[in-house]
Amino acid sequence: MRAFLLLLLGIAASTCRAQEIRIYSEFQRFDPFGRPVAADRDMVPREILSPAMARNGHLSVHVVITAPSGTNYFLYAASNPPDILQIRLYREHFVRCGEDYCPDWLTPLNSPAFGAIPESLFELPRQTSRSYLLDIWAPPDTPPRRVRVEALLKVGTWLVAPMEVRIVAPTVPNLPAIEIENQAPVDAPASTTAQLQLLRYLGGLPPQVPGRVLTVRDIIQRNAAEDMLLARALGAGAPAFPEMNLLSLQPFAYPELGAEWYLRVRDFLYRFER
Repeated sequence: MRAFLLLLLGIAASTCRAQEIRIYSEFQRFDPFGRPVAADRDMVPREILSPAMARNGHLSVHVVITAPSGTNYFLYAASNPPDILQIRLYREHFVRCGEDYCPDWLTPLNSPAFGAIPESLFELPRQTSRSYLLDIWAPPDTPPRRVRVEALLKVGTWLVAPMEVRIVAPTVPNLPAIEIENQAPVDAPASTTAQLQLLRYLGGLPPQVPGRVLTVRDIIQRNAAEDMLLARALGAGAPAFPEMNLLSLQPFAYPELGAEWYLRVRDFLYRFER
């Protein structure tokens, strides 16, 4: 009897280990089989534990769930305190991108959201992973502080992927931007869409925002446009920040290898406070 109980405990522990929930930056897309998309593969991906975000700006992260075939689950998104940030949850739909699958199209969801692996026995019968996007916005009058944000997976037991979001002092200004879609192909590295907005800034051109948010690339373009609006505002205050000018972002225009190189641009901008 004791051996039988130990066997059951071992099976239960093995099942728990087989299910996981993880958070990645917007530049780390994952395919339906739990692997990073080839174009976004990074030797040392950034660990998203305490990400910073500007006021009146967005922080977007991928939530990746991996579990055995036949798993049903609920996905929750929550913050503590609950009334400081606005959080939207999207389901990411996979599309063909070369020899791979990439998450691209988005469907808004309510929390909790029900899910199953595989999504479809006909289209993705060997699927072991599903992707979601958490889109977080901080109102412009939010005081700089830390807010705990969690993605919670319910599969018989609870699994938690936590973040301590750091709301920093810089505020994205309400400046005009051109409303036009300017994005890289879906099989290009996710950071390429952000690089298009960075190159516009370096060329003295205003940022471009998508007319509406329908895809992961829309999210990346919008977030990069917000970064460049912030860069323009900081650059306009040259007496206060003489080191903040067009050339200050030049080194980032031609990044070294690394799928998440653009995060260094954001880190650089958030160093400046009025």
